Amino acid sequence: MSKALNLPKFWFLAAFSASAFVLFVGGYALAESDVYFNLKRTRDALLAQRQELLNAQEAVNTQMNELQKRSDRISAYLRDNDNSLRDVEGALRTTR
Repeated sequence: MSKALNLPKFWFLAAFSASAFVLFVGGYALAESDVYFNLKRTRDALLAQRQELLNAQEAVNTQMNELQKRSDRISAYLRDNDNSLRDVEGALRTTR
């Protein structure tokens, strides 16, 4: 009779242990998938930010190239102006 009394206790304990194990493993898997999706969202946000930074860098490089072209043009005008000024000053000295 004692074996008959222990059998329901065993099944109850086994069912409870199995349920606890399933809940624990399921909760762990759910938490792990949450971590995975959070990491994936973070990666996607970082990739988007990286693309924005690359676009901003490209815009700045374009502006710098345009400014460099303007600076080169102004330098050429200054050289022409200096040459013309030197020619005029030389002509002034020879006419005295």
